[in-house]
Amino acid sequence: MTKTILAFLIFFVLAGQLVCYANDGNTLLEHCTAAVQKMDGKTNVSLVRVGYCYGYIQGLIDMNTIHTGSGLSPLFCLPQTISNGHIARTLFEYLQNHPERLREYGGVLAVEAYMEAFPCK
Repeated sequence: MTKTILAFLIFFVLAGQLVCYANDGNTLLEHCTAAVQKMDGKTNVSLVRVGYCYGYIQGLIDMNTIHTGSGLSPLFCLPQTISNGHIARTLFEYLQNHPERLREYGGVLAVEAYMEAFPCK
């Protein structure tokens, strides 16, 4: 019984590590492509991918807000009236314009995209 529990624990730890490293620029591009297609009126897109893109973006916005709330300078400064769609399209375009970097960690690429598009003055 103990060996079975240990095997499951090892499996879940390793599986969790694989999920963490699977989020590269290719993954973000795949999901945010679906979001942009949905915005552009395409109906046959995966809503799971659309939700992943928007959720990932919201996580970055929250991280930037917490970062700023901790007394640190914000990494990027979004306009007050910007839509989630515009933010998703910004990331999509950045990833398309940097195909050589798609194997890099998606979080770094996304923050760089927003730092470039929405610099703090």
